[in-house]
Amino acid sequence: MSDQELTTGMQDAEAPAMPENTNLSDEDKALLEKYSNNFTGTFAHTLDGKGRMVIPLAFRDMLGKTFTIAPEFDFKSIAVYPEIAYVRMREEHARVLRETGNPERKKYVQWLDAYTFRGQECDGQGRVLLPARLRQIILGEDKDVDIMGAGDHLRIAVRVKCEDQLMDFIANI
Repeated sequence: MSDQELTTGMQDAEAPAMPENTNLSDEDKALLEKYSNNFTGTFAHTLDGKGRMVIPLAFRDMLGKTFTIAPEFDFKSIAVYPEIAYVRMREEHARVLRETGNPERKKYVQWLDAYTFRGQECDGQGRVLLPARLRQIILGEDKDVDIMGAGDHLRIAVRVKCEDQLMDFIANI
């Protein structure tokens, strides 16, 4: 199946509307609200010649107008954060660094900052340009990627690696 077939309609899929939950307890309503802004789902995309990819509409709405592109925690994939999720994550690193003074944490934060790009936006067609240096370091020459929900952010990774990781996970359940 081609990428076009895999993604046709997906990039324009809207986030599901929250159903009316008048018969739920306050606790259940709070749970629904808590997880209503979690990024979930996986979409297959191919980067164009300029290194751009379409962010699915449901994800764009949750990201907001501007967002941050950075390495994922293990520097093996690219993370796309709503601004508030990024600053919360970054503040947690700063807090731990202040409390521990750990030199390895300091190096980690320095590299994270060096490859973090704030204030990113989608163009009129819903595409985002992945910064060239970050793309080169993490994705290499691969153009086929998966964009997937990762709780408070999105994760962009080489499709073949994602498929291999999934198969390993399934084999070890």
